[in-house]
Amino acid sequence: MAEDTSAPNAETPHWQEADSALFLTMDDVVVPMRKQQIVALCALIPAQRDETFNVVELGSGGGLLARAVLDAFPNCHYLALDGSEVMRAQLRETLAPYGDRVTIASFELEDAAWREALPSPLRCVLSSLVVHHLTHEGKQRLFGDVAQRLEQGGALLLADLVAPASDRVRLLFADQWNAMAQTQSQEIAGDLSLYQAFRDAEWNYYELTEEDSMDHPSPLPDQLQWLRAAGFSIADCFWLFAGHTIYGGYR
Repeated sequence: MAEDTSAPNAETPHWQEADSALFLTMDDVVVPMRKQQIVALCALIPAQRDETFNVVELGSGGGLLARAVLDAFPNCHYLALDGSEVMRAQLRETLAPYGDRVTIASFELEDAAWREALPSPLRCVLSSLVVHHLTHEGKQRLFGDVAQRLEQGGALLLADLVAPASDRVRLLFADQWNAMAQTQSQEIAGDLSLYQAFRDAEWNYYELTEEDSMDHPSPLPDQLQWLRAAGFSIADCFWLFAGHTIYGGYR
């Protein structure tokens, strides 16, 4: 397993190492239906099981998605990008069994340098709960930059928060997220302790009453339009629950 530390080490100007450490203690509770999301993302990758190809993940976190993809496609090479040293340390531990099939690198989400250095050919770019940190304009630039680097038939697949279409929809997303966090806390801890930590951290974006400088979810219809404008011939939503959406495009 290789590691490239030449890139900047901040994914966004607002996300701190303490946020990364907290997320790693709560990730299985705060992400609704996480296992189902990972299964869906793996199924959407445009490759046969035994193919050799490159896949890049933006914001690889603790490595759960990376591990699932590496197991599902035993000949793929995985570039795991994350701006947090806490996350990269976890990635080194989690992905060590995959050896030189994995490269771990630091990156800054808004920066152009890592985009220009993406491997070629590139079959798939994945991301989970990262792209919503970009502004509307930042997402459009990202979609365009990735589209230019993907091989024909390649895909950009995102699991992320989206902006609700109305206040009624926002309240529905908030209720769904709270209910699932309660269920997952009971399943994992046998009580609501992890759900209480989720509440204490004010993690439910759809309950926030003040503008959040860290998060910038965009409306899903707008993002599908931006994907098509970037050159993705197919752009669609593949899964949606509690404001967490799996969507993306294929070249």
